[in-house]
Amino acid sequence: MDARQELRKFLPSSLGVSDRDLSLILSSLTLRHLAKGDHFVNAGETSPIKGLVTSGCLRVYFTEDDGTERVLYFAPEGWCLTNVGNAAGEWPAVLRVDALEPTDVLVIDRTRLGSASEPASDRIWRALAEATLLTFQERLVGGLRKTAAQRYLDFRRLYPGLDARIPQYHVAGYLGVSPEFLSKLRKCLIRDEYRLAPS
Repeated sequence: MDARQELRKFLPSSLGVSDRDLSLILSSLTLRHLAKGDHFVNAGETSPIKGLVTSGCLRVYFTEDDGTERVLYFAPEGWCLTNVGNAAGEWPAVLRVDALEPTDVLVIDRTRLGSASEPASDRIWRALAEATLLTFQERLVGGLRKTAAQRYLDFRRLYPGLDARIPQYHVAGYLGVSPEFLSKLRKCLIRDEYRLAPS
């Protein structure tokens, strides 16, 4: 599969992006390979980051004063990271982003982005960022209104199969519960699913 097809599979078909637009945009992208545990963005960096995860999974989080890590969201394949930290790069980012498994990210390099591709590029990044923002807003509302069990079921719907790929303490950090509580919760849900399964 060539790079244009790889990028196109992550874009909404309603965008109507031409092959020419994709070629122009691809000329401004750099593929970054991250090993498991590598940092993509560190707290304190001032450069805004825009990227599209093409394989693997990133974790976007911040650290409390007591050292507790709070996961805002995960970015597996097809997820966009846009302006992590701040849009203008004028103040240090408070968020960190690291790879939970070997990960490839297409990162935009504005210095290589020609004016001819800017409208198409802006349209693509806006569509990807809006999808991520809507998901994040739903997560925030759910965090205020839903039980831990409901939040875990939402996590499984949003990130199918991800809980089998990443350490459970990261899932617990996302849900805002302890790893021990998550373990008990999963056992209860498995027992209930088994009990409710048709015979």
